Amino acid sequence: MADYESNTRDIKVQYTVDADNSRVCYVGGLPSDKVDTSGCLKEVGSITISGQGAFNYQANNQGYNKNARTIQVFSTAAQSKMYEDCPGCPYKDFKQYYDYYGEFDYANKWILAAAQGSSTSFKNGNADFTSYDFIGRGEAFKKGTAYMSVWMYVIRELEDAIDDCNVECDIDNCNEDAVHAWDEAVA
Repeated sequence: MADYESNTRDIKVQYTVDADNSRVCYVGGLPSDKVDTSGCLKEVGSITISGQGAFNYQANNQGYNKNARTIQVFSTAAQSKMYEDCPGCPYKDFKQYYDYYGEFDYANKWILAAAQGSSTSFKNGNADFTSYDFIGRGEAFKKGTAYMSVWMYVIRELEDAIDDCNVECDIDNCNEDAVHAWDEAVA
């Protein structure tokens, strides 16, 4: 959890999910029939922070709960996370795909075109989904999601783990960021 200054007005909270799903807070990025606020913070309440005491709060579960990560963001954030703003950038695998398709968010554009029954306009490897039926577009959507977007993000997490490794690691301070990135890739 992040450390906050004593005068901080807004904090981020990440809910845990029980193994039996008995306590859930599912909001943000979901269809309305999938939203479940039964395990979310109440709209008004008090929370106790270890060693700090109790604090009153107000929460807007529908308005302020946002998923920090979506499958779409795996592609739409690729330019920053895999090409420009990382120690090992550009990542070799991503660069090959960018060079081929000519778009940083090629996976997102493929997936959206499949969902909408439209065409892509890549430098290479275009797909025209206008003549596909629902089943065909669904298959292209699923394959694009798994094999273009999620797969590349897994590779990105592995590359990030390598970037985060520190050869001067010791027993007390040993590459937590690298281990976390590797765990995210495996998950």
